[in-house]
Amino acid sequence: MGVDEPLPGCLGLNPLSSRENEMPPHTHKITALTQKSYALEQAGEIGAALQLARQALERARAAGMPAELAAALVCTAHSLHHLGHYGEARDLAEEALTHAAPISRTRADALRILGSCAHETGNLEAAERFYHLSIDVARQLGYHRALQSCLHSLSACVYIPRGQFELALAADEEALRLALDRDMAEMVWFPLATMGWVYWVTGRRARALAIVEQMSHHVQPGSLAEGYYHCLRADLAQDGQDPDSAPELYRRARAIAETVGDPGLNAELRVGLSRYHRAAGNPSAAYDWADDALTIAQRAGNRDLQGWALIERARAAWEKDDLAAAESDLKAAIAVLRPMQANFDLARAYFFLAALLHQLLDKAQNGQRHAEAESAWLAAASRIVSGGYAFLLERERALAFPLLAAHLDSDASDVANVSARLLTQLASVPPPPLRVHTLGRFEVWQGKRLIEEHAWRRRRAGELFRLLLVSPSWTISRDQVLEALWPNKSPASARSLFHQATSALRRVLEPDLPDRFPSRYLTVEAGQVALHLPTGSWVDFMIFEEHVKDRDWEAALALYQGDLFPGDLYADWAAAWREWLKQHAIQAALVVAREALAMGNPDEALSACHRALALEPWQEEAVLLGMQACVAQSDRAGALRLYLALERSLREDLGIAPQEKVQRYYRSLLGK
Repeated sequence: MGVDEPLPGCLGLNPLSSRENEMPPHTHKITALTQKSYALEQAGEIGAALQLARQALERARAAGMPAELAAALVCTAHSLHHLGHYGEARDLAEEALTHAAPISRTRADALRILGSCAHETGNLEAAERFYHLSIDVARQLGYHRALQSCLHSLSACVYIPRGQFELALAADEEALRLALDRDMAEMVWFPLATMGWVYWVTGRRARALAIVEQMSHHVQPGSLAEGYYHCLRADLAQDGQDPDSAPELYRRARAIAETVGDPGLNAELRVGLSRYHRAAGNPSAAYDWADDALTIAQRAGNRDLQGWALIERARAAWEKDDLAAAESDLKAAIAVLRPMQANFDLARAYFFLAALLHQLLDKAQNGQRHAEAESAWLAAASRIVSGGYAFLLERERALAFPLLAAHLDSDASDVANVSARLLTQLASVPPPPLRVHTLGRFEVWQGKRLIEEHAWRRRRAGELFRLLLVSPSWTISRDQVLEALWPNKSPASARSLFHQATSALRRVLEPDLPDRFPSRYLTVEAGQVALHLPTGSWVDFMIFEEHVKDRDWEAALALYQGDLFPGDLYADWAAAWREWLKQHAIQAALVVAREALAMGNPDEALSACHRALALEPWQEEAVLLGMQACVAQSDRAGALRLYLALERSLREDLGIAPQEKVQRYYRSLLGK
């Protein structure tokens, strides 16, 4: 996410200031050209911006005025940097330093560009040094725009490539605060883009989605900002409920990237498309997109993007069963990333290499290969532990869990020890959130995976899960479980069934979890069993409760799709909850009907009355409101039918007659 922003104020000249009238005419022209160049760059027209910057530079050289020359050099370097011409941009920024005053805005901006060029060519130490030098100058000047920019650049160009994600978030949070507090609206999207990316990569999906929503208010159509916005939305879509929306989002990002010419966005969206096609079972297309991303990154000289593209191309080659090419690409990625100390991507590269070599070992035992595989795992696990990257194992659980289990008993003590530490870290990584439907049907989604119905029937795992959902704090004692599910079994038999059910539920929720790994959804200890719903989980009857508490009756009625746990209709442990929810659904329907009648909407009122009557056929207020709605529709016969159905239901089911007020309204319709 090596994004870099324009600094319209980098000239140190305010085009609206009173000094403008005192400036020589050629100074006005240079200033106007550079300011227009920045405006075009902001709108995504980088080529046009560069043309104007070069014109400003040509005039500044001819004028021989150091301040204007330095400003024009910085402006030109800025556009060149966005186009991926890092060597030329660096040379111009270095030249600008020779003309700029020691404490000036132009100097701060030139240092920042040097930092960004150093990042793009893989020298993170130099990048960090230049950014801090720029920050020092900006603070002395009170130059908040450059300060905001460098804080963001530290995040995007130093901390993120190094895998220092918490430092990246802290720097971007401060950059975001500055942009908002200092009314720099055009710069708000930069920290938001990298914050959203970090949250996505580290598995904090809910926070990433919130950032995307915030970012949508700060992007201009056709701008680089909109390109990164679509790319981030596509990345998140792949992991969500609508992965097929990702290609169109990437297409929009690509249209902008091709126009703007930004190599970072061009490479990122291609890596995303590669990931999409790999997940869709099309490894050849995945390989081509990753290869294209690599070509762009190599042409731009961006080493961290090269490493990223090589890792993705390796995974596509692996899916094509070209294991030799996959191994070669992973080793090439390591060679590119190691000098940068890009620890997160190095952890990824070593991890995939270890998994690949482990697979090769399964096919043919080889002592040298075994040592190489164990060495790759040690390098990956050590970086994951030290960097706090255990979330990577959750993202790649199909490869990670068997690999970790295989190394817990390694004869090499360092391998076994780091694997044990990694297992401890993994226990604190939230598993995928659950989306649970209980009203009218029972259905559970784990991320984008639907848990099959037959899995819930194994050893009463589904009943135990549903019992936990309606237990206070999702926790219940073992004795309460035994009484609810096996009341007629002997204590010994019931305890055995309890252990079978908890084990089955553990497998339903995490089918690929090795035996020695702790469940992150379920704990059984000290005579209690507890369900842990990860952040971002959604349970319909709990949301229904919230709507009732907020008196949002329309939302409550829309959510209520039928009885709670329809497969457990005769279970005593669910009866009280089922009745509570049903009665509040009836209440919601009656409130909606009354409000609709008052607003002159009899159709909606009648529909709500039918909802109430479907839940309770003798609901007299629903009949009265429904009769009134029919009359408002000039449907007297419909009103009479509602009454007669109620009368019959009450007589046959309860042996009583309708309330007097309902009878009175009925008689009024008959003209009696």
